[in-house]
Amino acid sequence: MRLLATIFLFAVLGATPALAFGNLFGGSFENVSPANGVVTLDASGLEKGQSQHYRLKENGKTIRFFVVRDNQGTLRVALDACDVCWREDKGYINKDGGMVCVNCGQKFAYNRIGQVHGGCNPHPVAFTVAENTVTIQAQVLLDGAGYFPGNAR
Repeated sequence: MRLLATIFLFAVLGATPALAFGNLFGGSFENVSPANGVVTLDASGLEKGQSQHYRLKENGKTIRFFVVRDNQGTLRVALDACDVCWREDKGYINKDGGMVCVNCGQKFAYNRIGQVHGGCNPHPVAFTVAENTVTIQAQVLLDGAGYFPGNAR
């Protein structure tokens, strides 16, 4: 019955599950591949308060992460997982002016992303930025593989 009600709401509101639930159901991840051990992302189209989710598949492991531009224009990067809720494999959505843990509902201001480690905060990812190009060492992402249940921890 609950499933029918959900389908009805999507039909009435004109929404799809991917739009309604952000990164759930795998609908909003952009796949990336490293070149020479580096993942390079063009963030020029990312406006203040917007985020983009990515997925790296490498060496039999899958790592999800996101880039968000905070309200001051600073780019921030974190794994789509945290130290507490990672086992649930739900990640974060961009909602109501922050990144929200889909599992527990805690909201994190954009300016905290990548600055605070531990608890339910999105796990920080080391990166560099020049102009609007984000550069991440692939090994840094692979080191976070244990935060995703499908990977060996």
